[in-house]
Amino acid sequence: MELPNLEALREKYRSKEDVLRASGKANLSVRIRRSLSWTERGQKEMGRGDLDAAFIFHWIGFDAICSGRPPYPNAKNKIDAFLEDIVEVDQSDSIYNIVIANESKTILTLVANAYVFTPFWNRYYSGKKPLPPKKWADSLIEFVEKTTDYLNHGVAGVLSTLEALFNCLIELRNQLVHGSATWKDRENRDQVGDGARIMSRLLPVFLDLVMDNPDSFNADVGSPPSPFDHSRIIREHNDYVYRLADKASSETNSEYREYLREAIERELNVSRNRRFVARVRARLGR
Repeated sequence: MELPNLEALREKYRSKEDVLRASGKANLSVRIRRSLSWTERGQKEMGRGDLDAAFIFHWIGFDAICSGRPPYPNAKNKIDAFLEDIVEVDQSDSIYNIVIANESKTILTLVANAYVFTPFWNRYYSGKKPLPPKKWADSLIEFVEKTTDYLNHGVAGVLSTLEALFNCLIELRNQLVHGSATWKDRENRDQVGDGARIMSRLLPVFLDLVMDNPDSFNADVGSPPSPFDHSRIIREHNDYVYRLADKASSETNSEYREYLREAIERELNVSRNRRFVARVRARLGR
């Protein structure tokens, strides 16, 4: 089995897009499209050697395919639920055959890296409840041993391997996204490279499986694209724009009035209701 390439994934998406929409999975189709776009950018950064950017863009792509609409559950719970679903639909064992079997070294070396092991860092954060001195090391050794055992179980250990792996990937994501690392720093590069490599291989497989099994994944989506499907949301948004137009018309500061009018034009740009647009502009005297 080979890793699905992006062009093949894009073609598959185009062939399934109409079917997804007709079957009530339009929102899932949006998530797939978004994930493909970020995955493509992540792959480009891998080719350029920017591992920080590659990991971050791949993570955004993963979040797009993994997440539904708000309110979002705990990140770890959300990811664990997705991993359970993706492993369950993987009847051909592609996650194991394409990724885990070929990347067991990457997985194990990442899991054994203390700098992506949350209890290690808890020793330094005030307000946390850290393990007693050196106990974090005992805990990490146990974590490594368990992961090794999961890997030794082959296909039967796929879900447990992924759950262990994503414990580390979440910590790495937190460090990069929340400003706890320096871009292209010379220190602690190993885990960034491992994380980028494993995400660049997992995500195409995940996307392929989701497209083949859309009924097994929720059709929710965060920040749906315009035009909104829900008539209530459209009415509420239009009412807001009317009120903002009234505010702009009564604003005495000419500079701020122009700023508000520019903000209103941006809101109008997402509307396909010409009558509504004309009414708003009439309120603005335009």
